[in-house]
Amino acid sequence: MKYLVELIDLFTALKKGIQANPDLWSGQTYTPESIQGIIDRLKVKNDAIIDADNTASRVKKEGRLVESQMQAIADKIIKTAIGFHADSPQLLGDYGIKLPKTPVSRPRPETQLLVTIVDDTDGQGFIVSTNVDAAANNYEWDKGQSANAADLNTIPEMKFFKYTSKVSFVDDDVARGVRYYYRVRAVNAAGEGPWSEPVSRVQ
Repeated sequence: MKYLVELIDLFTALKKGIQANPDLWSGQTYTPESIQGIIDRLKVKNDAIIDADNTASRVKKEGRLVESQMQAIADKIIKTAIGFHADSPQLLGDYGIKLPKTPVSRPRPETQLLVTIVDDTDGQGFIVSTNVDAAANNYEWDKGQSANAADLNTIPEMKFFKYTSKVSFVDDDVARGVRYYYRVRAVNAAGEGPWSEPVSRVQ
């Protein structure tokens, strides 16, 4: 292990220092010989750890191979049991076999969502949000740019802008003095919900 190697290096350096200054260390408890004994003990233990790691790696590898082989056998038994009890799947519980849950199908979203637009906190762009639709997997957003910022009655052409699972996002791609419109609808595997009413804002 790393800390034993570091200790071996440390004691080796200490031994070298003592050997370089024999007069100062004369009569002291620790001598180059005693320190060499410590180094030898550490090396023996370090070698044992390395051997144990190598053995563990080999055993783990063998274990993964056995696991793979035995899992294949178990899969065959499970497949056979499912065939035997095709008409009575509840009996699979006797084998500890759990049938996969039938996915719950949801109808397509039906709620018309609401759009909220506020200025981003840094003063550039909008934070655009909608309410959560329990039936939705994702939300499809359209964006439009008005030709006249003062005109609130003419809805511009709305074009696809974003498809996301989140109900809020930041749009920094806006110019000051321009009116932008957004609308959203909920989407899941069964289809799309109705579009929201377009909502606009000028920065």
